[in-house]
Amino acid sequence: MLDIESAVLDDTAHKRYQAMERWAPTSEEEPSRRGYKRCDDPLVTPRWPFQTLVTAAIMLLVEHADGNVDVARFVTLSAPDLDEREVLAGIIQVLADAPEGAEIVTYGGSMHDLPMILMGLLKHGLTLPRRWQWLSHGGVGNTPHIDFSRTITGGYRMKPVHEAEILAALDIPAKVPAPAFAVSGLIYAGEWETVASQCEFDVIATSLLLARWKKLHDARVEVPVFEDRILRRVIELREGRGYIPALQAHRKRIFAQQTATAEQAMGVLAPWLQDEA
Repeated sequence: MLDIESAVLDDTAHKRYQAMERWAPTSEEEPSRRGYKRCDDPLVTPRWPFQTLVTAAIMLLVEHADGNVDVARFVTLSAPDLDEREVLAGIIQVLADAPEGAEIVTYGGSMHDLPMILMGLLKHGLTLPRRWQWLSHGGVGNTPHIDFSRTITGGYRMKPVHEAEILAALDIPAKVPAPAFAVSGLIYAGEWETVASQCEFDVIATSLLLARWKKLHDARVEVPVFEDRILRRVIELREGRGYIPALQAHRKRIFAQQTATAEQAMGVLAPWLQDEA
């Protein structure tokens, strides 16, 4: 599981782009060049190549022969303790340490996270581990990357939607630390704990989505059990994070649902047990 957060923190490179285009600011009343609205004009508003990667969260899940999983590692790499180069170096190290056959799982990673990582690697002159060098080719073709934004939309035949929409439809908690639109503001404000929490929670939510997806391929997978293993371990590993009570409440609610379902089944299959109770 992989997620990153980024924002435009240094406009030096963007000023180089403006100089290349011989562009100078005009008044707010004048239209932008080439038919852009001012807010959409890349000469006015820096686009993604000029963003700085500030936070990454990576969860390593290990799958057992019976279809169940355990959380082997949950790594957070973030400002202010690390700069962009150090965050990227940390990502490379986690990839290098991952077991053979490991896959990257994201939501929208092919359109955001992986291109942002690649851009950062180019910027800082870092080298990918050999078995992950497919990332340098844009992740096209048969690669070890599950991008739920692509798979759930039938290869984008359906209109892409926010992950929170998918998670809401499946009753999976999402965006507990902050709404998605607020993250850039949190970065500019230096609210690093909230930024890190948001990044971590996105990874957690995607891992719960993976539980549903794995059920499509393996009938032995019990989704509540799969989810509970992840949640129990995350609650241990991230004790003190502000989102932990929400995960505990979700876990408790799922357990209550299972208990109610079991009691109902007992009433149908063995009503005498209820009478004895």
